[in-house]
Amino acid sequence: MLNHDFTGEPMATSRRLPLKRLLAPALSVIGALLLAACGAGSATPSATAPTASAPAAASAPGSTAAQSGGQAQLDSAVAAGKKEGKIVLSGPPSAVWRTALTSFEKDYPDIKVEYAGTTSRDYWPRIAQEQKAGQFLWDLRVGGPDPQVFEARDQGMLAPVKPLLITPDATDESLWFGGNKDLLWADNGKEYLRNFLASGGSQILVNRDFVPESALNSGKQLIDPQWKGKIVLQDPRGGSGLGAVTTILVAYGEDFVRTLLTQQALAVTADNRQEAEWLVRGNYAIGIGNVTDEIVSLQQQGLKTNIPLLQDAPPSLSIGFGSTQLMKNPPHPNATKVYLNWLMTQNAQATIAKTAQVNSLRLDVPAGDPANKPDASRLDQYIPHQYEKLLATRQHALQISTELLK
Repeated sequence: MLNHDFTGEPMATSRRLPLKRLLAPALSVIGALLLAACGAGSATPSATAPTASAPAAASAPGSTAAQSGGQAQLDSAVAAGKKEGKIVLSGPPSAVWRTALTSFEKDYPDIKVEYAGTTSRDYWPRIAQEQKAGQFLWDLRVGGPDPQVFEARDQGMLAPVKPLLITPDATDESLWFGGNKDLLWADNGKEYLRNFLASGGSQILVNRDFVPESALNSGKQLIDPQWKGKIVLQDPRGGSGLGAVTTILVAYGEDFVRTLLTQQALAVTADNRQEAEWLVRGNYAIGIGNVTDEIVSLQQQGLKTNIPLLQDAPPSLSIGFGSTQLMKNPPHPNATKVYLNWLMTQNAQATIAKTAQVNSLRLDVPAGDPANKPDASRLDQYIPHQYEKLLATRQHALQISTELLK
């Protein structure tokens, strides 16, 4: 896990970013209203006393036969996973996510989580180099499906996740918001990128101790000259920065993006923690690219913050870090299978939602971020920027950003 200390008072190098090409967004949004309902009955307890290899509170929806078959496969995987001893997991680079994702060890103390926190933009180039050299060191990545993830899939660096999902918690889509509306898979084939989180809101943060709502209450005001030099942008070559730029591009169009990137003297950083610290300190009053998990981490250290998401802004349907990617030839396949099925349980999702203050797609998990819980009646308004159906637009935004940030 990467631990970051406060960096004193350095400022990001501001860049005036010229746009050189036309942006031609292509949007295919999710079109039907979602009224998800949990059709499964209440979880049925195991016939035997719960052990570390079968946590007592894991729900077991679906038929008795499905429960029995899935549990038998899970028991076998647990026994083999204990011999493997660990899972090598890459996840988000924040303390709250490390805490949430390593809580697996409480339920399965004989399988350790070797956790490394890193951004998608740093992780995937490393995996490409390692696999090219014949090294398969990682089991699983928990993180957002950036364009690099789809490239990794297309280059054969990933294995399908779906065959490893064996318990009703993982396979019964009626337990999940959007189970019948293609929200659970980021990839069109529904094989590789299984989602478990969603946020329906903006990716623009405002420090209200410095900028009152009366001065800034809409994303369309970001190009007002008064905000020049006061905005930090998460590096749009990956992660939430790319998602934010893609969403703004779709919602507000080319002229708006051109003005924002060329006239507002944006500070650009690839460090999520740095963006959060700058926002908390007031070095920059506005942040583009959602780093709420890092802000939560700072709050847990005792810092008081007043940095909500701007509500009247391009509405994205964001998976955030809430998706899974299985590496090709994982060194600990059984431990990985156990982990993936644990991740989809009610208990695991509740821990993640509460710890990282995010919204699980599971219907039986309280929202960790109620203000940005997806609204079924607004699904046709959200911009699903992380789904493969919008990949072409996202790739174009990445191409433009890469050219401008040379």
